[in-house]
Amino acid sequence: MTQLAPYPQWQWEIPEFFNIGVACSDRHLGTAKADEIAMIVEDDTFGTSTITFGELASRTDRFAQVLRELGVAPGDRVLIRLPNSLDYPTAFLGTMKTGAISVPTSTLLTAEEVAYLAKDSGAVVLVTDAAAWAGMSAKMQQNISQTPNLRHVVLTQLQGELVDSTVFNVLSLEAALAAVQTVAPAYDTRGEDATWSIPRAPQVIPKACCTRIVPC
Repeated sequence: MTQLAPYPQWQWEIPEFFNIGVACSDRHLGTAKADEIAMIVEDDTFGTSTITFGELASRTDRFAQVLRELGVAPGDRVLIRLPNSLDYPTAFLGTMKTGAISVPTSTLLTAEEVAYLAKDSGAVVLVTDAAAWAGMSAKMQQNISQTPNLRHVVLTQLQGELVDSTVFNVLSLEAALAAVQTVAPAYDTRGEDATWSIPRAPQVIPKACCTRIVPC
């Protein structure tokens, strides 16, 4: 019987710097795959949307720049409450490109729960769809003391005129992306840096937990 040599012991090769926003959206730039479809979204209201790898890289770059121009710094939290749409990876990965921390949440969250998570995570930006904001904005603005760090609200799927707020800086995602002129390089995220995930169970106050991302 042939004796096989022992398999070498596995060892993680963790780079000093690894930005998952860059890894997930920029990897195919400069290759034929840049023009291939990266994502397809079906929506009953807005129809079918697609985005290529190249477009995703550009869109997340511009979202990252929008955050920088709002004063969002590495380590700041960005609360994301969005339905399935191309805006979700735009916000999620674009946030990571700045070195800020994405805080993804469920569309089932009420205004009270969004306010709780904004306070608990220390979020400085909320990204949500315009229809959801219309239903929660009054309560969020009345209870501003519950969200002391929250300063900006970025709205997606906006139809019609933007309604200003006396409490928050409310802006349209599409208008903000279109206004970007130049884009700064992505942040050099280290292995010990973290992203955030928010578990949510019915009738349970959601709580933020901090997690690292290890490239594999």
